Amino acid sequence: MDDKKLLRKIDWHLLPIMFLTYFLQMIDKISINYANVMGLQDDLGMTGNDFSWLATAFFIAYAVAEIPQGALLQRFPVTKVLGANIFCWGVILCCSSAARNFSHMLALRILLGLMEAVIGPSLTMYTSMWYTRAESTPRYGFWYCGLGVGQIIGGLISFAAQHAPANMSFVGWRIMFVVIGAVNVLVSLLVMFLLPNTPDKAKFLNELEKQCIEQRLTDDQSGVGVKVFRRWSVLEAFGDLQTWLLVLLTILITIPSGVITTFSSILIKGFGYSPKASALLNMPSGVVSIVATMVSTYAISRGFSRWLAIDLLLLPTLIGSCLMSFLPSENQSGCLVGIYLVNTTVAPLALIYAWTGANFKGYTMKVSGAAIVSAGFSIANIIGPQTFQAKDAPQYIPAKITIVAVNAAAIIVSTALRIVYGRRNSTADRLGTPARSSIESRLTKKGEVQDVHDESFRYVF
Repeated sequence: MDDKKLLRKIDWHLLPIMFLTYFLQMIDKISINYANVMGLQDDLGMTGNDFSWLATAFFIAYAVAEIPQGALLQRFPVTKVLGANIFCWGVILCCSSAARNFSHMLALRILLGLMEAVIGPSLTMYTSMWYTRAESTPRYGFWYCGLGVGQIIGGLISFAAQHAPANMSFVGWRIMFVVIGAVNVLVSLLVMFLLPNTPDKAKFLNELEKQCIEQRLTDDQSGVGVKVFRRWSVLEAFGDLQTWLLVLLTILITIPSGVITTFSSILIKGFGYSPKASALLNMPSGVVSIVATMVSTYAISRGFSRWLAIDLLLLPTLIGSCLMSFLPSENQSGCLVGIYLVNTTVAPLALIYAWTGANFKGYTMKVSGAAIVSAGFSIANIIGPQTFQAKDAPQYIPAKITIVAVNAAAIIVSTALRIVYGRRNSTADRLGTPARSSIESRLTKKGEVQDVHDESFRYVF
């Protein structure tokens, strides 16, 4: 069996739809960012920190929903759970166009957060079903680039919506929500009916190809294992040091990422640009995140260290946050460069997803680990918007300094993870427990012992 030919076949059938789902959830998140500079606050009579609370409430709901969504992924096919959630959040976005006050929009953002909580764990699980650990990282990078493309397309949608003919009851941002919501509903049908639930259910594969996928994942000690819920595997995930280091790293990296996602347009507008110009000037941020993600995931697929890639990606983020924080706002070019550089912080999140998929073994551990790490993403996005207080407008210096501090801390935590993984692998080597043969691994996979402490397992870092 030609592995390259098989991989191309899988890629063409899966990655475009996975990319589309991540692209759309990014559009959903930043739609509130663009709506802000299109007059949403004035139209809904919002005051003070109301807008910050829209972002915070979304991610509180996002965090609360992680464990229930993980339970659904454990019980039902990943593609069906993901597709149903996309359909629901598409409807919610359409309803957002009808909001008449802050309370309406707050309720809708909470509902949206509950639905979108599924995206990280579901795509992490689904990627792990098809690819070995070495192959999965560039695939994580590919669908994760939907975030950067979302930033670019979102800017164009905002710019176009501001030029659309509208009356006083249906202004540009309302049109934007309807369009984005309708597209989500259509894509949900693609996810539910075109993505196979598992490799053995894929109609585009023959029996030999299905067996080859299973064998490749078994030899790699990857895949998702037997789909059986084990309570002690959940407890093991909660008690694992790597889980909490990954959560902490996710929080530290996501605070600046979340700030840029929600507030970049208003920061650019604060430099003296019009709403229309702000939408267009925000688009290069997406280009930066795409380039950073693709370069880093490609380098890792060629053997570059994951932890070092994260640390190197955080350096331009640190420089950018310093430019944003300490340059005078009159220096428009320098401040814009700072905002663009901060967007390199987006790429490490793709690497964290890849780490989670590679270093948690077994179905229950992967679901639990992915859900806990995604909860860290939510917590960071709860914290981030609250650093933007109305009293600090228009420069928001405390928020900018927060970005500097958390980036420096993230470099330390990433290095700590490398030490933990290295020590665990060294201990296993010292005890003389090399990775099991493919026959032994296959027997374990077919049996019930899958998530236990596996001394033959090796962590990737």
